[in-house]
Amino acid sequence: MAMEEATRVLLSTNIFTGAPEGMVSGGVALAGNRILHVGSAAEALAMAASDAEVRDYGDQLITAGLHDSHMHLMMGCTSEHECFLNEAKSEEDAAAQLAAWFEDHKHEYADDEWLRAWGFCYLAWDDPVPPSRHSLDKYFPDRPVFINDSDLHGGWCNTRALELCGLDESVQDSPWGAFGREEGGALSGYLGERAKAIVEERANNLPEAKEERALREISQVFASYGITSVTDMLPLDAIDIGNIDLVERLEKEGCLAFRYNFATEMLDPFEKARSLKERFSDKASRMYYTGVKEFIDGIVTTHTGYLLDEYSDDPAANPVWLAMDLDEASLRIDEYQREGMNIQLHCVGDGAVRCAIDLYEHAIQANGPTEARLSIEHLDMSDPQDWARMGELGIVASVQPPHITLVDSLEQDEYRACIGPERVKHLWAFKSMWDNGCPMAFGTDFPVVPVDPRIGLNRAVARRFPDGLPREGWNPEQKLTLSDALTIYTAGGAYKVGREQELGTLEAGKLADLVVWHENLFDLPADGLLGALVDLTIFDGEVVFERR
Repeated sequence: MAMEEATRVLLSTNIFTGAPEGMVSGGVALAGNRILHVGSAAEALAMAASDAEVRDYGDQLITAGLHDSHMHLMMGCTSEHECFLNEAKSEEDAAAQLAAWFEDHKHEYADDEWLRAWGFCYLAWDDPVPPSRHSLDKYFPDRPVFINDSDLHGGWCNTRALELCGLDESVQDSPWGAFGREEGGALSGYLGERAKAIVEERANNLPEAKEERALREISQVFASYGITSVTDMLPLDAIDIGNIDLVERLEKEGCLAFRYNFATEMLDPFEKARSLKERFSDKASRMYYTGVKEFIDGIVTTHTGYLLDEYSDDPAANPVWLAMDLDEASLRIDEYQREGMNIQLHCVGDGAVRCAIDLYEHAIQANGPTEARLSIEHLDMSDPQDWARMGELGIVASVQPPHITLVDSLEQDEYRACIGPERVKHLWAFKSMWDNGCPMAFGTDFPVVPVDPRIGLNRAVARRFPDGLPREGWNPEQKLTLSDALTIYTAGGAYKVGREQELGTLEAGKLADLVVWHENLFDLPADGLLGALVDLTIFDGEVVFERR
């Protein structure tokens, strides 16, 4: 029987396999869309067909393709064509900036089309109070406007948007979100947590041509960064913010150069998840259903994070803010875990993290272990007592290292006032989780932060703000090595979605998703990672990006 021959061979003295073999000097031999062999250069070359493409990359680093394990794909890619207001210093400044931006881009909008924007943070304004519809009305009296805040946990709209959604002072708050109100009860235009759902859903109804253009463009951005897999979190504020039919069409047309994993709303009917699992169940495919996602809490800086103890800056604030009913959560989690479906729970406060661990433990005790991968998303805060429990239960810590530095300097950070100096020591405790045996995965939460994975690698190993401080890093004991960070960004993402037999490491038999970096990342200082370049990205055995 003839031995299978390699169609492409990549040689380097620095091949980071992510597997037990560690770093290998030699070659990676590919046959079609699979890795045929990883070993010495002589072994790889011996497998090459007579017409195989052979490239020698010297000492440049070769790794598996990166996996962004938490993003909001459609929001992220379309936001690249919209206005960001993260530099605004006041409400009026933000409204004026948006008006100026729209003046330059209004030819891109239909007469009745909603205007979306992103990134305001009223806590960073000169007058840190929630914004009002009136400042937007001054510039946009007739066009509906909706703006997501920098964390996607608050919104801001004008009067026209409220009118189109049928919202007035008679609307009731829910336990999961509150409407800002003026004196007398009229809606202010600020929408907290899930109160923004109805407005946001209308605003997200973009022309499909815009969505398609944005998806095609972001695919090339991903390839230029070495990203070959993503996990899209479709649920946000109890609405679906994706378009899997469009993704499926573009994937079938060969227009997208990444594997698309996606999660849907946990509170949707169970039959929806079962149907999607049957439809997208091939772990070697380009589209894969990765279960359900839900929110346990909000975010700490607006006092919607669920804390174990009171807020340091406002002891009167309720520390037990929940985004859903926990009795219902327990029933749903038990059901999905029993059926072997992955579950992903948003938890930012240490109380939410403990709650999620308890819920997962209950399901495991009730059903026994199943193939379900159980993850906690974000994990900004966590209590040291819970790290070992997570490791013992096999709960995946799905974290976003760029969240460590959402502002430019430590002095600007809002967490310290909210939770006090002792709990700050346990923020983004990556090394402690890793040392306690927690499986880990890295992502960005795009568009909350840019999709650039170099930022995540840098923050994981250096933990410095954009101003370069603190030089030793914020909570430096929580730094990861570059080897561990790369493992988490590759193998960790594959494990989280249950595709580790097909993806995540450079091993014979696995799918040929890999990256050639311009240099050996291990030779760079931590800050040098921010400027590291990808020279070649191979997805499913084909070159999808090559730096010229």
